[in-house]
Amino acid sequence: MTREEMHNEFKLLLDKGDSFDAPAFLEEEIDSFLNIAQEKFISKRAFGNNVRRTSFEENQKRRDDLKNLIQNDTQTPLTNDPNENKPNGNTVTLPSNYRQAINEEAIINGNKGLRRVSVKPITHDRYNKIIDDPFNKPKDNTVYRLDYNGDFELIHGEGQTINTYILRYIKNPDSISPDQDCALSLHTHKTIVKMAAVDALENVAQPRYQSSKIELNEIE
Repeated sequence: MTREEMHNEFKLLLDKGDSFDAPAFLEEEIDSFLNIAQEKFISKRAFGNNVRRTSFEENQKRRDDLKNLIQNDTQTPLTNDPNENKPNGNTVTLPSNYRQAINEEAIINGNKGLRRVSVKPITHDRYNKIIDDPFNKPKDNTVYRLDYNGDFELIHGEGQTINTYILRYIKNPDSISPDQDCALSLHTHKTIVKMAAVDALENVAQPRYQSSKIELNEIE
């Protein structure tokens, strides 16, 4: 659906077509409701806060819901100052539209030559417990990742370098606006419009709000 089609559907759901019971919302107000609904839709599908309790990639429906938001990013990490950051640490800057990591890999160069390995996210508490543990500290096939200053810090093993960091992630979509249609898959648009209409009904305390919300909560 185009933005205009989503606006028309929104107005129809609020009975704008046949009656004057619902309030007249300005275009920018409708955009605001649609963007709030779009954000809720992504959060519900990404983290399992939905009627099926399924999160991203748990089934084909979830993959289809968010497939338009999946992007790749590759970059050469910057070597950290070990006096200010973690030893054997490298910093990578997240894309400006980054929302959630799906898969992380790194191409490392060490005793075994160039190798592509998985990057494992860990907490700082976990880092403190394992960094001096010879059985868990980074080795030839391990790169750990810490959250740091809004970006990522990659920790590799002794005698290694990280040539390339490869990130596949869910991006934040562009906001729906006069120059921007909804970026999500077409099959999600009616659900997003319905969510926006329910929010609007709640906003004006329409008596239809409760029944509309119950119906919406049953959508998979």
